[in-house]
Amino acid sequence: MKRKTLVFIEDGSFTFDHRVISETKALLRAGWEVTVISPKYRCDPFYRRISDKLRAYYYPKPTAESVLGHLIEHGISLLFGAVLTLWVSIRHGFSVFHACNPMDILWLIALPYKMLGKKFIYDQHDLCPELWLSRNGHTATGCLYRALCVLEVASYKHADVVISTNETYKNVAISRGAKSPEDVFVVRNGPDLKKFQPMRALKDPGKNGHVLVGYLGNMNRQDGVEGLLDAAFEIVRRHGRSDIFFVVIGSGADYQHLLAKRDRMGLGDRVTFTGRIPDKEMIARLCACDVCVQPDPLNALNDKSTMNKAMEYMALEKPVVAFDLRETRVSCGDAALYATPNDVEDLARKILCLADDPMLRSVLGKRGRTRVQEAFSWPHSVPSLLAAYERAVQEREPRRQPFGSTVTANEIDECQDTEAVRA
Repeated sequence: MKRKTLVFIEDGSFTFDHRVISETKALLRAGWEVTVISPKYRCDPFYRRISDKLRAYYYPKPTAESVLGHLIEHGISLLFGAVLTLWVSIRHGFSVFHACNPMDILWLIALPYKMLGKKFIYDQHDLCPELWLSRNGHTATGCLYRALCVLEVASYKHADVVISTNETYKNVAISRGAKSPEDVFVVRNGPDLKKFQPMRALKDPGKNGHVLVGYLGNMNRQDGVEGLLDAAFEIVRRHGRSDIFFVVIGSGADYQHLLAKRDRMGLGDRVTFTGRIPDKEMIARLCACDVCVQPDPLNALNDKSTMNKAMEYMALEKPVVAFDLRETRVSCGDAALYATPNDVEDLARKILCLADDPMLRSVLGKRGRTRVQEAFSWPHSVPSLLAAYERAVQEREPRRQPFGSTVTANEIDECQDTEAVRA
């Protein structure tokens, strides 16, 4: 079997997906030829030949907030994705279809190729049913939630191998997805320590000895940036702290809403939004920060998910403040201060605690850097990624469950029952 893989991202551009970039580099070093298909951001071409063994195709995809808009958005992905996958199959060939969610729709494109003997790897970046609950505040009921459960179960059912981002996701794949443990591999989102190097920040004339609090990441409803603004208001207006400033790096669906909220709160002179910026500038800005915050609130998704931002903060030797979430504890251990979940006043208190204690900041920062070096940097994940590929291409006895079989009502109910308590 030729060592060629097609990596399909449906949620965002390959240009900004650090996890998939790291995966492709590891696969290239292991002798794989990689073709990537992803949505096109404004700066992306329609085709990019990156090297003899790596190329990327980009397709236009609108973004939407309404349910109808999402249906159109994902319909466009299926249409362009099917055409581009056919083109890649003819022009370059592939033996593995590596699907990165969300959404859990790419198995539909993979179906005919799997029937022709190609292998299907399901790389589960997010739990889509929980993502729906977290973004929309719904309970585990309703047609849309059940539809997401159907799509997720189908992704599990048709996958030769599942890649999970942490042990919690792996347990979901085994319990909810009925996957065999030997077919599920944990590939964590570890930072590249060659890139995320702590450095002495250049003197910022605007800082003047003030404490700078940083945030890096997406700005969607479930990411908690609105709660960070509430904590900033507590610190600046109610505690009267004129020595603390904030920098917020990144973008997302809530970006304009957050800008408007900052201005309504009168924080325009204290909270700087940079938007998406080049990696070199992003790292320099984080290195200038004294405290870094992961404000993701407790909800059905975040409690089970590993946040890249915290790993990157620790790689840069920055102390972390976060809400007390299950997987955040696994990632940060004793390198963070934990606030009571969803309590922005306690989040503000923990930020103030670090702002006023340079020694504690130094201790937590060094713990974090050591933690990433010893257990969580990207090289620790590469063997598991390569093992997942080797497992996928192994010749195995056909499963008793025939390919293309329907998802049963019991499987959907298991998904629903699992989340009913959490929601």
